[in-house]
Order: sequence, then C-alpha cells, then structure tokens
Amino acid sequence: MTWKIIVAAGAALAAGCANQPAAGNQAANASADGNQTAEAAPAPAGPVQRRYDQTMSGQPLALPPAGFQLIVTRAEYAYNDRIPCHKHPYPRYVYIQQGNLRVTNHVTRQDYDFGPGDTAVESIDQWHEGLVTSRVPLILVAVEQAPRGDQNRILCPPR
Repeated sequence: MTWKIIVAAGAALAAGCANQPAAGNQAANASADGNQTAEAAPAPAGPVQRRYDQTMSGQPLALPPAGFQLIVTRAEYAYNDRIPCHKHPYPRYVYIQQGNLRVTNHVTRQDYDFGPGDTAVESIDQWHEGLVTSRVPLILVAVEQAPRGDQNRILCPPR
C-alpha cells in the first residue's frame, strides 16, 4: 500500500506540481487573533492511470527493510545518451516526463521501451542499462525507497 502512495507522489512531482496551490485555490480565513491564514483546497482526485504489483521483469514488489527513506531525483539526458550498467537493491520507480528510454535487462535479456507518461518499475538486483532513443531530451523523475543513508545504485564491475 505504501508503494502506491510513493508512485503517486512521484507522478505528481513529475507532472510539475508546485509547492503552493495555484491562484484561486486558496481561501483566506480569519484566525482567532484576526490575522489572515491561507488554507489550501484539497487536491482533486484523478483516476488511477495504472496499477503495478511487479517490476518490469516480473518480480513481486516488496518494501525495503523498516526505516527506509524516500529519494526523489529528476534527471535529463540527451539523445543517444547511455545510462551505464547498474542494478538497484531496493525499489525504484521512474516516471518518463519527456522523451523515450530503452532499458536493457542483462539478466532476462529483454529490452523494455518507455515513452512520455510511462512508469518504469525497475527490476531489483538485476543488471540493466538505459539508452535514450528519442531526438528530444529524456526527462525522468525517479522515486526510490532505500534504508536510511544507503544508496540504491550499484554500478556494474568493469569487464
């Protein structure tokens, strides 16, 4: 259940949510001392776009050990950029804002293609790499769960 909230949070970040409500979504209320306070209207509930219960390679989703931290990263890559071979020991969800990404999983020997609006639920503990296949820059938002102070990316050893 927690991962659904995290994926939704990542998607909201990826969609460009601001820290403050848009103009017209604030209601001014007088507090007991007469000062004005701003109260944000609740965010509209959107329809579920897709539900995930496994990684792209078919692994069941599971939470990392208790006491995990949430890591959110936004990255931009140019056409033909390669994301070097690596693996993630903990869950990682990637929302593609713009561009196209091909992920090659070296364990399953499969390629996965993602485009704007797609979510990649990355494989756990499986070596993989990425390639930007669109002429426009790839912009993605990654949401990761890892034990506090731990990293969630291990680079492939040199060949």
